[in-house]
Amino acid sequence: MGMPAELEMEIVKLLYNEAEEVGWTYLPDSERTASYNRWADDPRIGGRMSLFLKTAQERRVWIKDGPMKEYARAIYGVGKFAPLVANPGSAVNTLVRKALGPDWEPDLSTQEIKPLRVLAYAGEEVTYFTWGPARDLKHLVWAALRAQANGDATPWTLCVVTSFVKALPREERDEHLRIGERCGLRVEHVVGE
Repeated sequence: MGMPAELEMEIVKLLYNEAEEVGWTYLPDSERTASYNRWADDPRIGGRMSLFLKTAQERRVWIKDGPMKEYARAIYGVGKFAPLVANPGSAVNTLVRKALGPDWEPDLSTQEIKPLRVLAYAGEEVTYFTWGPARDLKHLVWAALRAQANGDATPWTLCVVTSFVKALPREERDEHLRIGERCGLRVEHVVGE
Protein backbone atom coordinates (compact mmCIF):
# COMPACT_ATOMS: atom_id res chain seq x y z
CA MET A 1 0.00 0.00 0.00
CA GLY A 2 1.45 3.36 -1.05
CA MET A 3 1.47 6.48 1.03
CA PRO A 4 -1.70 8.57 0.54
CA ALA A 5 -1.07 11.72 -1.51
CA GLU A 6 -2.47 13.97 1.22
CA LEU A 7 -0.06 12.56 3.81
CA GLU A 8 2.84 12.83 1.36
CA MET A 9 2.09 16.52 0.80
CA GLU A 10 1.79 17.21 4.55
CA ILE A 11 5.14 15.54 5.19
CA VAL A 12 6.87 17.31 2.31
CA LYS A 13 5.54 20.65 3.57
CA LEU A 14 7.12 19.94 6.97
CA LEU A 15 10.40 18.93 5.31
CA TYR A 16 10.47 22.06 3.15
CA ASN A 17 9.68 24.36 6.08
CA GLU A 18 12.56 22.86 8.04
CA ALA A 19 14.85 22.93 5.00
CA GLU A 20 14.21 26.63 4.59
CA GLU A 21 14.95 27.27 8.28
CA VAL A 22 18.39 25.67 8.00
CA GLY A 23 19.31 27.15 4.58
CA TRP A 24 19.23 23.76 2.83
CA THR A 25 20.56 25.00 -0.51
CA TYR A 26 23.85 26.05 1.08
CA LEU A 27 24.12 23.27 3.68
CA PRO A 28 27.18 20.98 3.58
CA ASP A 29 26.57 17.29 2.86
CA SER A 30 27.41 16.26 6.43
CA GLU A 31 24.64 18.48 7.80
CA ARG A 32 22.21 17.22 5.15
CA THR A 33 22.95 13.64 6.20
CA ALA A 34 22.22 14.51 9.83
CA SER A 35 18.90 16.07 8.75
CA TYR A 36 17.88 12.97 6.77
CA ASN A 37 18.54 10.80 9.79
CA ARG A 38 16.72 13.14 12.18
CA TRP A 39 13.69 13.41 9.86
CA ALA A 40 13.49 9.63 9.39
CA ASP A 41 13.11 9.27 13.18
CA ASP A 42 11.02 12.40 13.84
CA PRO A 43 7.50 11.37 14.97
CA ARG A 44 5.96 14.20 12.90
CA ILE A 45 7.72 13.03 9.73
CA GLY A 46 9.19 9.51 9.85
CA GLY A 47 6.70 8.41 12.48
CA ARG A 48 3.78 9.24 10.19
CA MET A 49 5.49 7.41 7.31
CA SER A 50 6.17 4.24 9.32
CA LEU A 51 2.96 2.50 8.21
CA PHE A 52 4.23 2.65 4.62
CA LEU A 53 8.02 2.63 5.04
CA LYS A 54 8.87 0.32 7.93
CA THR A 55 12.52 1.12 8.67
CA ALA A 56 14.27 4.41 9.36
CA GLN A 57 16.60 3.61 6.44
CA GLU A 58 13.66 3.24 4.02
CA ARG A 59 12.22 6.54 5.25
CA ARG A 60 15.61 8.25 4.96
CA VAL A 61 16.04 7.06 1.36
CA TRP A 62 12.51 8.20 0.47
CA ILE A 63 13.15 11.65 1.95
CA LYS A 64 16.55 12.02 0.27
CA ASP A 65 15.70 10.63 -3.16
CA GLY A 66 12.17 12.02 -3.32
CA PRO A 67 11.18 15.37 -1.84
CA MET A 68 14.68 16.67 -1.05
CA LYS A 69 15.98 15.83 -4.50
CA GLU A 70 13.09 17.94 -5.82
CA TYR A 71 13.68 20.81 -3.37
CA ALA A 72 16.00 22.82 -5.65
CA ARG A 73 13.44 22.70 -8.46
CA ALA A 74 10.51 23.34 -6.13
CA ILE A 75 11.98 26.60 -4.81
CA TYR A 76 12.00 27.87 -8.41
CA GLY A 77 8.40 26.84 -9.00
CA VAL A 78 9.06 23.58 -10.83
CA GLY A 79 7.48 20.20 -10.03
CA LYS A 80 4.59 18.85 -8.00
CA PHE A 81 6.06 20.06 -4.70
CA ALA A 82 6.52 23.68 -5.80
CA PRO A 83 3.30 24.87 -4.10
CA LEU A 84 4.67 23.61 -0.77
CA VAL A 85 7.60 26.04 -0.69
CA ALA A 86 6.77 28.83 1.76
CA ASN A 87 9.23 31.40 0.34
CA PRO A 88 10.07 30.59 -3.29
CA GLY A 89 13.40 31.67 -4.73
CA SER A 90 13.79 34.30 -7.39
CA ALA A 91 11.67 33.62 -10.42
CA VAL A 92 13.67 32.70 -13.50
CA ASN A 93 12.79 36.00 -15.21
CA THR A 94 14.32 37.88 -12.25
CA LEU A 95 17.46 35.74 -12.39
CA VAL A 96 17.77 36.25 -16.15
CA ARG A 97 17.51 40.03 -15.84
CA LYS A 98 19.92 40.19 -12.89
CA ALA A 99 22.48 38.05 -14.73
CA LEU A 100 22.10 39.27 -18.31
CA GLY A 101 20.44 42.67 -18.12
CA PRO A 102 16.98 44.23 -18.48
CA ASP A 103 16.61 43.46 -22.20
CA TRP A 104 16.71 39.70 -21.68
CA GLU A 105 13.56 37.55 -21.37
CA PRO A 106 13.32 33.82 -20.67
CA ASP A 107 11.12 31.67 -22.88
CA LEU A 108 9.39 29.63 -20.19
CA SER A 109 7.99 27.21 -22.77
CA THR A 110 11.58 25.93 -23.25
CA GLN A 111 12.17 25.16 -19.57
CA GLU A 112 13.91 21.88 -18.86
CA ILE A 113 15.19 20.25 -15.70
CA LYS A 114 18.41 18.45 -14.74
CA PRO A 115 19.72 21.08 -14.66
CA LEU A 116 17.07 23.80 -14.66
CA ARG A 117 17.40 25.81 -17.87
CA VAL A 118 15.54 27.91 -20.41
CA LEU A 119 16.33 29.72 -23.60
CA ALA A 120 16.65 33.46 -23.01
CA TYR A 121 16.38 36.14 -25.70
CA ALA A 122 17.37 39.77 -26.18
CA GLY A 123 16.22 40.67 -29.68
CA GLU A 124 18.10 38.29 -32.00
CA GLU A 125 20.54 37.18 -29.30
CA VAL A 126 19.89 33.84 -27.62
CA THR A 127 21.51 31.84 -24.84
CA TYR A 128 20.71 28.80 -22.80
CA PHE A 129 20.29 30.11 -19.27
CA THR A 130 20.86 27.56 -16.52
CA TRP A 131 20.99 28.20 -12.80
CA GLY A 132 21.65 26.66 -9.42
CA PRO A 133 23.74 27.03 -6.26
CA ALA A 134 27.53 26.89 -6.38
CA ARG A 135 27.50 23.25 -5.32
CA ASP A 136 25.74 22.43 -8.64
CA LEU A 137 28.13 24.31 -10.94
CA LYS A 138 29.63 21.04 -12.16
CA HIS A 139 26.20 19.92 -13.36
CA LEU A 140 25.62 23.22 -15.17
CA VAL A 141 29.03 23.00 -16.87
CA TRP A 142 28.47 19.36 -17.84
CA ALA A 143 25.08 20.08 -19.43
CA ALA A 144 26.57 22.90 -21.49
CA LEU A 145 29.59 20.88 -22.60
CA ARG A 146 27.42 17.91 -23.58
CA ALA A 147 25.13 20.13 -25.66
CA GLN A 148 28.11 21.67 -27.43
CA ALA A 149 29.77 18.28 -27.95
CA ASN A 150 26.56 17.08 -29.60
CA GLY A 151 26.58 19.95 -32.09
CA ASP A 152 24.40 22.62 -30.44
CA ALA A 153 26.10 25.96 -31.13
CA THR A 154 23.80 27.99 -28.86
CA PRO A 155 25.86 29.82 -26.22
CA TRP A 156 25.30 29.05 -22.53
CA THR A 157 25.09 31.30 -19.49
CA LEU A 158 25.59 29.57 -16.15
CA CYS A 159 24.03 31.49 -13.28
CA VAL A 160 25.38 30.66 -9.84
CA VAL A 161 22.75 31.72 -7.32
CA THR A 162 24.18 32.83 -3.99
CA SER A 163 22.70 34.07 -0.73
CA PHE A 164 22.99 37.29 1.26
CA VAL A 165 23.30 35.10 4.34
CA LYS A 166 26.08 32.87 3.00
CA ALA A 167 28.14 34.85 0.51
CA LEU A 168 30.43 33.00 -1.86
CA PRO A 169 34.12 33.67 -1.16
CA ARG A 170 35.86 35.82 -3.79
CA GLU A 171 38.34 33.01 -4.54
CA GLU A 172 35.49 30.62 -5.38
CA ARG A 173 33.75 33.18 -7.64
CA ASP A 174 37.05 33.80 -9.44
CA GLU A 175 37.55 30.07 -9.89
CA HIS A 176 34.05 29.78 -11.42
CA LEU A 177 34.91 32.54 -13.89
CA ARG A 178 38.17 30.79 -14.85
CA ILE A 179 36.29 27.51 -15.40
CA GLY A 180 33.76 29.32 -17.58
CA GLU A 181 36.51 31.00 -19.60
CA ARG A 182 38.35 27.71 -20.04
CA CYS A 183 35.15 26.02 -21.31
CA GLY A 184 33.86 28.95 -23.39
CA LEU A 185 30.87 29.49 -21.09
CA ARG A 186 29.55 32.67 -19.53
CA VAL A 187 29.35 32.45 -15.75
CA GLU A 188 27.37 34.99 -13.72
CA HIS A 189 26.87 35.20 -9.97
CA VAL A 190 23.50 36.46 -8.76
CA VAL A 191 22.20 36.93 -5.23
CA GLY A 192 18.82 35.20 -5.04
CA GLU A 193 15.86 36.55 -3.09
